[in-house]
Amino acid sequence: MQKGNAAYIKTVNKRLILQCVIEEDAVTRAAIAKKLSLSKPTVSALVSDLIRDKWLVETGSMAASKEGGRKPMSLTFNAERSYIVGIDIGGTNVVLGITDLNGNVCAHREFPTQQHLDFNLLEEIKRNVESMKDQLRIKHSDILGIGTGIPGVTNIDKGVVIEAPALRWNNYPIRERLTEIFHLPVFVDNDVNNNVLGEHWKGAGKEKDNIVYIAIGTGIGSGLMINGHLYRGSNYGAGEIGYLVTDKNVAQKYHPVHRGYGFLESVAGGSAISMQLSERLQDNITSKEAFALYADGNKDAIEIVDEALENLAIGITNYVSLFDPELVILGGGVSGSFSIIHKKVMDVMKRYAPQQCEVVRSSFGEEAGIIGGAALFFNEYEDLFN
Repeated sequence: MQKGNAAYIKTVNKRLILQCVIEEDAVTRAAIAKKLSLSKPTVSALVSDLIRDKWLVETGSMAASKEGGRKPMSLTFNAERSYIVGIDIGGTNVVLGITDLNGNVCAHREFPTQQHLDFNLLEEIKRNVESMKDQLRIKHSDILGIGTGIPGVTNIDKGVVIEAPALRWNNYPIRERLTEIFHLPVFVDNDVNNNVLGEHWKGAGKEKDNIVYIAIGTGIGSGLMINGHLYRGSNYGAGEIGYLVTDKNVAQKYHPVHRGYGFLESVAGGSAISMQLSERLQDNITSKEAFALYADGNKDAIEIVDEALENLAIGITNYVSLFDPELVILGGGVSGSFSIIHKKVMDVMKRYAPQQCEVVRSSFGEEAGIIGGAALFFNEYEDLFN
């Protein structure tokens, strides 16, 4: 066997052992060997490497075997060996945090995007990361890297934001800029792609292979996981549910609620609901307030929100018909009114879809982008043991 092949196999086997320990929580070397069909000497040697490099720790003994003799030591994953920075650069707020290797958020920060967008956005991100490092008393070398979410089409291979209307970015080299500031491995993707990775890793989509994540905020976007793999499309534009047309008559005369926005988000997104009701009531009404008025029985709010939700529900039903997912997860700011949205979606799905699908709320709330960023990092990072 060539030296290169041997090194590759060793790295693959280390990954398998690490994953086995993470899944089992506490497990012996013998159990690992049996589960992975590896020889006991191979497992023992690789486990010794992983313990030396602080990926694994021995945490005491299991019960003695029936034959007696020395009790085998159990192994657990050392989630605090290193940390990941997860960043979600939204059109309204930047939410960022530091997670351990199990995706637990150890510290997080938030600041308004537009206030810093045109002159010191990345410096403000850097300042917040340094503040969190001080809070956790960790060094720069303790951080493996950074995963970042952007509300727009992103070329993950080049680390370039092709278009993000909410940030007014076109062909913006975000990975290069963040790498210059942090000197760490950086991965960047559409924020909703990150969210579906996070839900698959730690949330409602765990142990499910076919998932649709729909973020309903200022705009509407979605992430697709098909057969256990994130689907990005041939031009990194898969999941742009905001461009679906759900009413051809309205579509003939509609205007984008924001430049670059599609039909569905222009009639059913948070901004669309807010703008329509504000105009109707001659007042400044947020989407959250619109749903509160809806719940209170305000006739204008009911008319506008019902129309918006009818279009949203048709869009989601189209997705269910096309992709037959195991689960649809709703996230984003407007998902705070989940019970109202859920009822409308299920009613429309029963009318039009060939089959039903479970629809649930996102698991993470304000931490979704942080966990999603960490999930992206692990999905793309290949140098774990180098």
